[in-house]
Amino acid sequence: MDLDRLEIGKVRVTCLPDLADVAWPAAAIFGGMTQADLVAAEAVSPAGTVDAAAGTVRLSFNCYVVETPTFTALIDGGIGNGKNRPDRPAWHMRETPFLQALAAIGIAPEDVDIVINTHLHADHVGWNTVRDGEVWRPTFPNARYVVAARELAHWTAVHAQTPDGDTLHGAFADSVLPIVETVGFEEVAPDADVAPGLRLRPAPGHCPGMVVVALDTGAGDILFLADAVHHPLQLADERVVSNFCEDPDLARETRRALLAEAASGDTILAPYHFPAPVFGRLKADAGGFRFEPLEIAQEA
Repeated sequence: MDLDRLEIGKVRVTCLPDLADVAWPAAAIFGGMTQADLVAAEAVSPAGTVDAAAGTVRLSFNCYVVETPTFTALIDGGIGNGKNRPDRPAWHMRETPFLQALAAIGIAPEDVDIVINTHLHADHVGWNTVRDGEVWRPTFPNARYVVAARELAHWTAVHAQTPDGDTLHGAFADSVLPIVETVGFEEVAPDADVAPGLRLRPAPGHCPGMVVVALDTGAGDILFLADAVHHPLQLADERVVSNFCEDPDLARETRRALLAEAASGDTILAPYHFPAPVFGRLKADAGGFRFEPLEIAQEA
C-alpha cells in the first residue's frame, strides 16, 4: 500500500486510509447539488475528484498516525472491521489489513499513546475497538481515548432515547460504549491541549461537539480537518454542505473560518475525506480556495 507520509522536524505524520479513493454518489453526500453544479465543480476541482457525467465524487476515509519523540497518536478511527452496518454497504462487515498496514510502518496497537475521536460518527470510530470472541475490546489498550465532552454527552443522550439501540448505525454500541465501559474516554474541552504541540479546536456544525486537531511540529503547523470539509469541491463553493451536517449554516461558518485562517498562513492541511495526495496548503482563488498538494514521497 502506498501511503502519504510527511516529515517535519522531529515529527512524522502518516496517512493511513481505512477506505481509499472510492467513487461515491454525489447525491448521497451533497444532495443539494444539481447536475449543473457538478459540472461546474468538476471544472475547478482536482482532476478525477468529480465525475459529473457519472454523478460521483471521489472520497477516502483517512486516519492519521502522528509520531513525535514523546508520543504516538492516532487521529480518527475509520470504519473498522467486522462492524454490522447493513444500511451502509461499503462499511458493512469489512475485513481489511488496516492493522497490518499500521504494523508495516512500525507501530503495534500497544505503541499508540493517544486516540483522538474528532467526533463519534460511525466512519470515525470503527478502529476504537476490535472483536474478541463475543465482545468488543479496545484496539489500542495503552492509549488515552480522547473526545470532546460535549460530543460524547450528545450521543449518549441520543442513544438513551433510541428504542432500537442503533445509534450512529450501530457504532455507539460497538465502538463507543466498549470504550466507556472499559478504559474510559478522556472527556475534554473542545480547545484542550492533549499533548505537547497537539491541541483540539472547536469545529461545530457537522455535529455538536466536533473538533479539528492542530499539531505544532516546531517547524510548521498541521491542521487535521475531520469533517469540517468533506471534498475539494467545497473549497471553491462555500454554499455546498454535506447532507450529514446537523446545522448546515454553522457548518459553513466553521468551514469558512478554518479555511480563511489556513490560507492566510503556512498551515499544512490534512483532510479526512480527500483522496491522495492528502497533505497540502490553501491559496485564495476567485472567491474561494484552491488546495495545493505538497510534493512528498509516498511510503510503499
